[in-house]
Amino acid sequence: MRGQYAPVYPCKPIFEKLFQLAEYSKLKPEEREMYNVSLRNKWDAESIRSSQEEQLKRAREKAMAEGKAEGKAEGRAEGRAEGKAEGKAEVITNLLSSNKFSISEIAELADVTVEFVKQIEAEKAKGK
Repeated sequence: MRGQYAPVYPCKPIFEKLFQLAEYSKLKPEEREMYNVSLRNKWDAESIRSSQEEQLKRAREKAMAEGKAEGKAEGRAEGRAEGKAEGKAEVITNLLSSNKFSISEIAELADVTVEFVKQIEAEKAKGK
């Protein structure tokens, strides 16, 4: 709202505010109301935009936290499964080396399938 009263050179905020007040006081009642409505609309739009940005920020942070938690849980589960399988493979290898048990007995003792025992036996034969 910079009009006829505001010279170009004093651009300090205090002078700009004074010139705005002078121009506002010169407005007709209808113009003043239109100006007030436009200010309220501007403030409402800024408030809505600010709120939406804050909501998006919170939603991103929540999604990141959930993603991290989910990733950690999946990683732990995979680690446990791998550790359990490696442990069983070691037990099976030891039982196979003892030559005291059949493949079906080893599968029953280790609580695995006969195919898994045969797979470990094949890997052992290859030298792994």
